[in-house]
Amino acid sequence: MKRLLIISVVWLAWSSGAAMADCSANTRITGNALATLVSGKTVCAMLGSEKWQEYHKPGGDLIDWKRGANHPIDPTAKVGTWSTSGSGSSSRVSYNYGPGKVYSYEVHSTAGAAYTFCGDAPAPTLDVNLVSGQVSCGFY
Repeated sequence: MKRLLIISVVWLAWSSGAAMADCSANTRITGNALATLVSGKTVCAMLGSEKWQEYHKPGGDLIDWKRGANHPIDPTAKVGTWSTSGSGSSSRVSYNYGPGKVYSYEVHSTAGAAYTFCGDAPAPTLDVNLVSGQVSCGFY
């Protein structure tokens, strides 16, 4: 009985998470709307134990909030650049963290400030929230 309960809870957690990601074409954000959506916003995302809170500075700098601007050990810092490209089905937001570390995503609306970033391999698919300004997502 205990084993069945554990399996049921694990299955429910997995199936609920999978249902949240929505990469269907009818929810896709494209062209100029994509650049407008992410520019000036902090993307809050989690994947397992990894957490991102990256500010999309207008003009292309990507700023990781980390633990805040004045934190003595893990301060806010530029970690790369971001850009958008394409139109229609080729629209993508891309991140360049340095040589060999470039990731590209389709962006889909789910509800309110919630979005799904559908990664092109090797980038993962992520459920994210967008917050206006350069702010903490409250992870730490």
